[in-house]
Amino acid sequence: MATKTDFTPEEWTVLRDAPQFVSVAVATAGGSGIFGSLKEAIAPAGAMIDALKGDNQLLRAVCDREEAKAAFDSIKGVVKSAADFEAIKATLRQAATAKAHAAVEILKQKQKSSPEDVEDVKAYQDFLLNLGNRVANAAKEGSFLGFGGERVSEPERTLLAELARSLDVQPS
Repeated sequence: MATKTDFTPEEWTVLRDAPQFVSVAVATAGGSGIFGSLKEAIAPAGAMIDALKGDNQLLRAVCDREEAKAAFDSIKGVVKSAADFEAIKATLRQAATAKAHAAVEILKQKQKSSPEDVEDVKAYQDFLLNLGNRVANAAKEGSFLGFGGERVSEPERTLLAELARSLDVQPS
């Protein structure tokens, strides 16, 4: 299994940042309102806690508190030059899919054909998709005080499909 020391600092930054970019991009894709946005902001925590408790060393390292904090600093750096909320959403969407794709390519290049290395690629792909799905399903879009609306909005479905394509997996 891969660990942080198996990667260059630049490679590790991509692996570390991709989950946070996916979470924030999906959260901003829909219009959940204030309470929905809070639910979507909290949704990734469950997946991260599961990863921290899991057997996969790579995912445990990626989800470490200090790594997550550094990833959020990266997000701030990327979106600070955006002119408005629509530009922020577009920037996050592009960055999330690009970083997810780049992270999986890094893992594929590092794999040594051992079962554990192949597991790391699949575990990472599944982790990113799970994060996106948890965020998308955390709150109804277009509802009023919880009435009406839909669980996953069209912009979220589109982003999840783009994410799955960038990860080279079937959407769930």
